[in-house]
Amino acid sequence: MEALNAALRPLVSWIQQQPGVALLLLLTVHLVTIVLAILALLRGRRLAARQARMLRGVSGDSLEELLLDYAGNVTAFRANLDRALTTSDANTSGLRQTLRRLGLHRYDAFANVGGLQSFSLALLDEGANGVVISGLYSRQEMRVYAKPIVRGTSDIALTPEELRAISEARLPSEKA
Repeated sequence: MEALNAALRPLVSWIQQQPGVALLLLLTVHLVTIVLAILALLRGRRLAARQARMLRGVSGDSLEELLLDYAGNVTAFRANLDRALTTSDANTSGLRQTLRRLGLHRYDAFANVGGLQSFSLALLDEGANGVVISGLYSRQEMRVYAKPIVRGTSDIALTPEELRAISEARLPSEKA
């Protein structure tokens, strides 16, 4: 305590000798403190206004309600996305089994008949499964034959024209 008194004695002595300057100095410090307090108050009000705007939703909801609504929307979106992916996978699987590869070869089956009236038509899915249909045209009749195709081949003997139609129906990467 004695050390504090010894440190303050010169200050007290100066204040007694220069009371006007000391009062002016204290007034300046007090004024700066008031200005800083006003600035802090204004800043606090601006921050409070920004926080109030942030906490209010478009319809006046609280931020918590908005976040819960957003989380619900995200959950619903994910469920819809999962459903769409499942449907897409099912559609892709179904498309692999559709007869969407087409190969058509027209030819003259008999020497005395022209005009390329005979044909072999291959209808295959992605796995080269399907059917090859051949129509043989002659002047007196038209005969149509169908043969099952599994992985690009058949248990029934295939003609060169049917093999060509199958080859045309397959993708370039599938042709051997």
